[in-house]
Amino acid sequence: MAPKPINITTSTETALPRCPDCNSLKLTFDATRGEVSCGSCGLVVEDSYIDQTAEWRAYSKEQHVKRARTGTPKNLLTYDHYGTLIDYSNKDIFGNSISPEKASQMFRLRTLQRRAVLQYGTERNLLRALNEIKRISSQLNLTVKVRETAAMIYRKILKTGLVRGRSTEALVSAALYLSCRLHKQPETLEDVADKTRLSKKKLAKNFRLLLKHLDLKMPLASPESSIAKSASVLNFSTKILNDAQIILTKAKAAKITAGKNPNSLAAAALYIAALQNKTKCPQNEIAKTCQITEVTLRNRYKEFIRVLNLKVSLN
Repeated sequence: MAPKPINITTSTETALPRCPDCNSLKLTFDATRGEVSCGSCGLVVEDSYIDQTAEWRAYSKEQHVKRARTGTPKNLLTYDHYGTLIDYSNKDIFGNSISPEKASQMFRLRTLQRRAVLQYGTERNLLRALNEIKRISSQLNLTVKVRETAAMIYRKILKTGLVRGRSTEALVSAALYLSCRLHKQPETLEDVADKTRLSKKKLAKNFRLLLKHLDLKMPLASPESSIAKSASVLNFSTKILNDAQIILTKAKAAKITAGKNPNSLAAAALYIAALQNKTKCPQNEIAKTCQITEVTLRNRYKEFIRVLNLKVSLN
């Protein structure tokens, strides 16, 4: 390949690249050698030059898009992965409101775009489901990773046709709960059901449907994932939380946690830690926060006291 002149991008003569030896402007780049040399005196100005252009060639826009390996990352929470649908914000790039004439024009363009893109029922279903994922996730304050996993799960079941004849809201809620379990988040069935129009029973049914259809083995819920959330809701101090975690560790070592409700274990550990730190908290308040009954809380509390030989004062 013959050497080619370096592209000059500035118009000021003082900013042009020059040969450090003869001050000449005749610098050429040899792509085969990766060298920048002077055409007047032959001095190699730079070697091991990195060519940042693509090593492939494309003769059409389609080939360029297909062969390109760079660009913006895919976003599973947007319909087309890139967010190229015109939104409803009616704001410019600086966040300022656009004029009424422009807003009217954007409305017409938005309508035409959605008619062209969302031609099939599956596409409209996906867009509606992604909006529902964003709504529920926002109310539950879920992380982006949990939201994207839920979107990926819904895309999978949409391709297999599982959504046909079933409620979009129910499957979206089940996908979100499944994502929370996969990422070991403390959200429970009740938490997700409270943000939807579903009952806990229907949500659990759709959750089991996803597990069976996707052939997933769900990791067991641990009390550690919910103890921090419950302590925060109850306004317990950090010391109480740390003491409760130590109690849970001792209970696991004593092998008395197997087969028990994780929420009941967390509730009992928090209750004992609160009593040891002389912090008053009614049993019904802890039981309600941990979504268990007072009877279950007392049973786990008595078992911890007896097996772990803990000393607490109820006064």
